[in-house]
Amino acid sequence: MEKKEEKGIHSKKEERLGLALSGGGFRASFFHIGVLAQMARLGLLRHVEIISTVSGGSIIGALYYLHVKRLLEQKRDAEITDGDYVAIVARLEEDFLRGVQKNLRMRTFLNPFKSLRMALPNYSRSDRLGELYDEHFYRPVVDPDRTTPIQMRELKIQPKEGKPDFNPQNDNGGRRAKVPVLLLNATSLNTGHNWRFEAVRMGEPPREKPIAKEVDKNLRLRRPPSYEAIIEKQQSFELGIAVAASACVPGLFPPLAISDLYPEDIRVQLVDGGVHDNQGIEALRDMGCTRFVVSDACGQMRDEKQPPTTIPAVLGRANSILMDRVREEELFRLIQHEDAPVAFMHLLRGLSGEALSWIGPDGKPAEGKKDERQPEVSSESFGVACEVQDLVSKIRTDLDSFSDVEASALMYDGYRMSEQELQKTKGLQELLSAPVDPPPWRFLKIAPWMEKPTPAFRQQIKVGGQLVLKIFRLSVPVAVATGVVLAAILFGLWQALGPWVQAQLARQVTIGGLLLTVAILALGFVPVVSRFVQVFRFLSGPVSFIVRFVARALLPSFASIPVAIHLFLFDRLFLKLGKMERLELPSGAGVERQGAERK
Repeated sequence: MEKKEEKGIHSKKEERLGLALSGGGFRASFFHIGVLAQMARLGLLRHVEIISTVSGGSIIGALYYLHVKRLLEQKRDAEITDGDYVAIVARLEEDFLRGVQKNLRMRTFLNPFKSLRMALPNYSRSDRLGELYDEHFYRPVVDPDRTTPIQMRELKIQPKEGKPDFNPQNDNGGRRAKVPVLLLNATSLNTGHNWRFEAVRMGEPPREKPIAKEVDKNLRLRRPPSYEAIIEKQQSFELGIAVAASACVPGLFPPLAISDLYPEDIRVQLVDGGVHDNQGIEALRDMGCTRFVVSDACGQMRDEKQPPTTIPAVLGRANSILMDRVREEELFRLIQHEDAPVAFMHLLRGLSGEALSWIGPDGKPAEGKKDERQPEVSSESFGVACEVQDLVSKIRTDLDSFSDVEASALMYDGYRMSEQELQKTKGLQELLSAPVDPPPWRFLKIAPWMEKPTPAFRQQIKVGGQLVLKIFRLSVPVAVATGVVLAAILFGLWQALGPWVQAQLARQVTIGGLLLTVAILALGFVPVVSRFVQVFRFLSGPVSFIVRFVARALLPSFASIPVAIHLFLFDRLFLKLGKMERLELPSGAGVERQGAERK
């Protein structure tokens, strides 16, 4: 049954436009909004039939899909215009920035009761993040008064006046405004395969290429045909949780588990879809796409003059090399070997690579540093200074608050870059409409600084590349005031607790106390040892719970107070300093730049 269904997916009888939105945290999400804005302006969004998303691309892709779902279910196909898609992206720009500036990553620590719940094996920081996605991004689109999470099976689109049980794979042919299929990509830790969430099903897609029979011998967790075909407790799988699984960065968030879906005690553990394919290209090929728009805002690997050689650093660097290799091979295969039009936007577009020559017998470099792998056009050709393009590419791939300046720079970059790329790509030109002008995008106000950066703008974007202490890098007075307050607090604590601490340090260490401490620490290794030593297995469950309770629940629950202080004070200051109104115009730049922005 599954194989027959899959063959229908690969049909290439009609041209099919696929849109890939890469991973890269909120940085990628904002860049993708810029690409979506340009596609809406040029009338291309209504032609998209498959949307393949990963990580940060899934966060914004799901939000866009919900808006499109509402449009297609409320208006007849003949009544839908390119202006409707422009209005959708204008709403995205506003609502998404508002949600991001709530600082969802920090809010996963804000509620101490949610933190205590994380002592349970079926609830983690990733589940909490999925709840926040649902609350701040997705539920307001479906129904602002709704109190229950959106389920994946609710995403199926039944267009107005469409045939009953409309199937986008077969029934899109006569439509002007296509009904898209949304694919949220994650990675299965169990098997190493791609895991996809759709409106009608979830699971590992089959690998039908003949070479896979010889190359891939890992277990495949067969994908059920529908949510109704699986165990009842998983039929109501939530959209926010699916997005959280797609954006579950290994090392930052725990894997997202799906229990009781397969026999033999298999518990599916999902991590970021970028582990398997960070651009989402493979899913578009699997779905029979013949035209491609690829928006890639992932964190591309940077050079290291002297790579650190500690074991953790080498492991991290090796993983980056592997990820970079997978990215390049996917893109090489799509752009060079597929007979299909591809519009490809990425954060290093318009920049050149560099080459360094060897040192000769005279002890001097044979040649100076040279530029090579020159781009077809410079980033300056689409209104972004090369220096700014490089700085924007280094903005953090995080899920914290983004200032107006950071978000606008990313959206503007994607918007201007994609305008040039979409219009020149053969095979897409026939789908373009007359541009919808004047465009309503607020991020266009950042145009003067993108072309002629000022010192204050450079500082904002440079700080945007940092993961921590951003507010202190932007404001010396805030850093000084915070240092003084912390010093005063530490001095007060020492005055109050110093005598007790000194008394404890002066106590004589006993053998019994030392053995007790070692025994307590050793308990943490019981779950690991129990896998190999039968006698410890009866202790594994209770000890695992204690370890989870302390590490995942008790200690993080204490963080709710400093997190609340950070959100109330430092996050607000950071966002205030990141307002575009605080930037002075570059010399010679006019206030009105709409004509240049529309060219």
